[in-house]
Formats: sequence, C-alpha cells, structure tokens
Amino acid sequence: MTDLRSGGAVTGTGVRSRPRAALPALCATQITSWGIVYYAFPVLNPRITAATGAFSGALLVSALTGIPVRRVLDRRSPRAVMTTGSVLGVLALLAVACVPHPAVFAGAWLVAGASMSRPAAGRSTTS
Repeated sequence: MTDLRSGGAVTGTGVRSRPRAALPALCATQITSWGIVYYAFPVLNPRITAATGAFSGALLVSALTGIPVRRVLDRRSPRAVMTTGSVLGVLALLAVACVPHPAVFAGAWLVAGASMSRPAAGRSTTS
C-alpha cells in the first residue's frame, strides 16, 4: 500500500517505536538500580553487611528469583518487570533504612534481593 500524498510506502499503523528515546532512560534506570540496590549499602556500611548476612541472603534470593522473573519477562513486556522491580527495590530500601528490628531488616533485604533479579533479567531482546 502506498501513500498517495507523499508517494512513499505506508509502513504500519503510524505507531513507531522510539528506541533512541528509550535507550537513555533504560541506561539511567539500570545505573540507578545497580548503584542503589546492589553497590551502595555494602560500600557505605560494610560492618552491618558482614555482621548480619542480610546482603548475602539478598543475593541468594536474587539468584533464585532470576529464572522465574526471566520466564515472566519472556511472556510479557519488559516494562512490567522493570517497573515492578523498581517499585519493589524502593520499598525494600526504605524498609532497610527505617526498620528498628534485625529480623525485619533481614526480611527487607530479602525483598531487595527479589528486586535485584530484575535488572539482570531486564536485558531482553523481546519487546
């Protein structure tokens, strides 16, 4: 089918993907996610990280939830996975910062671990 006004071919429904606009946003969210959830706490307070083992638990949860997150990512849009992981990460880190009890602190880090499985799984070639 051709466009009679311009003489060019019509390519689709008029809705175009904007990968160049999305790429800087994806880069910024990846850097922020990894910087805040993965690197910041062990660097800022290594004594608590070593004494509680909560960060190690978070890494274990991240590894265990990575495969199911990847399956969801393959079936659905990466947007839902990335958004859910970001919201989960923010809530978990707010809980880590505000909790008064060590058990709740450890639980918040386990939730943060679930959000850590999202950045690695977010690198998908599916749309």
